[in-house]
Amino acid sequence: MGFEVVEVPDLPAPGQFSHVVKKGKMVFISGQTAEPEAETGNLEPMDQAERVFDYLRRAVKAAGGDMSDIVKINIFLTDLSQFPAILEWRPKFFKEPYPAATCLVVNSMVRRELIMEIEAIAILD
Repeated sequence: MGFEVVEVPDLPAPGQFSHVVKKGKMVFISGQTAEPEAETGNLEPMDQAERVFDYLRRAVKAAGGDMSDIVKINIFLTDLSQFPAILEWRPKFFKEPYPAATCLVVNSMVRRELIMEIEAIAILD
């Protein structure tokens, strides 16, 4: 038994991965970054955080859900100083009860201009 790939036309074209896959009621959203905004030189954490959370919203919507269906997020930052941007934007996209979350500071993203990435798991009703 395989899984369904959910097309999300509003997101940058993926490489050798799918942005969203669905297996039954479970939705797995690949790590979202602020591409292509970061490519244009916008490295401001507040702007990138807003873009990343918006991409998560678009991804879960394409799968038939909404932000309240996200049960787990994993946040990757290249510097702890970016964490206030996450704290600023998270409650604008999620309401209580908030999903489970992990936040890690990493050495680098796959591309240097990217400073944060968030992946998510949703369970649809």
